[in-house]
Amino acid sequence: MNEKNFNQILQEIKIISDKLNDSNTSMEESIELFKKGTELINEAKKQLLSLEGEVKKVLDDNKTEEF
Repeated sequence: MNEKNFNQILQEIKIISDKLNDSNTSMEESIELFKKGTELINEAKKQLLSLEGEVKKVLDDNKTEEF
């Protein structure tokens, strides 16, 4: 699977959200879109947590001590 960056995931979630809000979307398609959206949200959350860890590490590595 080709890993998507955070912005690509957000764009795909927006497209899914728009389709879910469309009254022409069937119930079956809505369920599949909901499942896909949930997967994408979990992937975005995972990426954010990873980035948060990287930011914390950079901040910890660059702390200065006062004398």
